[in-house]
Amino acid sequence: MSSQNVTALAEWLMQPAPFTGYPWAAVLGLLLAVVLVVAGVAFIATPRFRRWWSDDTPRPGEDERGVSTEELTLMEHLLELRTRLMISAIALLATTILAFPLFRFWFYLAVRPIMGKGNCPADVGLNADPIAGAYARCLQAITPTELIFAYFKVTLVIALVVAMPVIAFQVWKYIAPGLTRQERKYALSFVPGATLLFLAGVLFAYTVLMPPALGFLLGFTDPLVEVVPTVNSYISFITRLLVAIGLVFEIPLVMFFLAKLNLINPKMLGSIRRYVFVVAFIVAAVVTPTPDPFNQLLVAIPILVLYEVGALFTRFV
Repeated sequence: MSSQNVTALAEWLMQPAPFTGYPWAAVLGLLLAVVLVVAGVAFIATPRFRRWWSDDTPRPGEDERGVSTEELTLMEHLLELRTRLMISAIALLATTILAFPLFRFWFYLAVRPIMGKGNCPADVGLNADPIAGAYARCLQAITPTELIFAYFKVTLVIALVVAMPVIAFQVWKYIAPGLTRQERKYALSFVPGATLLFLAGVLFAYTVLMPPALGFLLGFTDPLVEVVPTVNSYISFITRLLVAIGLVFEIPLVMFFLAKLNLINPKMLGSIRRYVFVVAFIVAAVVTPTPDPFNQLLVAIPILVLYEVGALFTRFV
């Protein structure tokens, strides 16, 4: 590589990456560190997981089915629950700290669905001309701390997605002693599935639900009123919807797992379908921050579709 190419590459690495304000070298270094950590964990954990999956030898404190024979008091159960919650909280705190340096990038990702809707221009970004956009702001802040809390909220959603494997694993560790060896294996497979489904739900809400919802809500105009949402209301709206839809996407996996444990069956699911329809709209009304039926439909319909997908999966158990 010639000296000119090296110089050009060095200059490019020192240029700020879009929507971040940090040089490309720092952004790529952070991404590389994340990839290396994930690859290292996978390299170490995969052989141990294979040995654990194929090992049916009863362990001390277990019966022949693998169920724990140790009886815990109510206080011991509560202490165990506290431990699992603390580990989950520490994992969420760690991922929040790692994600926070790119808070402006996450914020502009959150703002992107509103671009081009209402009074918001389509070219808003970190490097947008502040003079040209002075009369076409997407959002407004009415308190001194509102923007800071908005940065924190969107960063927390990203951190929750990254920490989901640890949180799901802690759930598994809490319920594992009461399960048989085979049930524990199925439950552990819940961890990667829960992570992928949560991420799929967040992406679905971000790419499919948010643009039409914002277009619908901001499409109602009046000559006497200029609709400029506050930063807090908009970020609360998008984070609440993203997390809710992410959790809703866990429905098929939860139903499949319960069917594996013989707690539900297709006949039972068919008999309660009418009640699920009502519950779906109740959940949608609680989740959506606005009372309009359009946003409730955006949440209720995926719940009903995912319920049917889960009911279909239970037929193959």
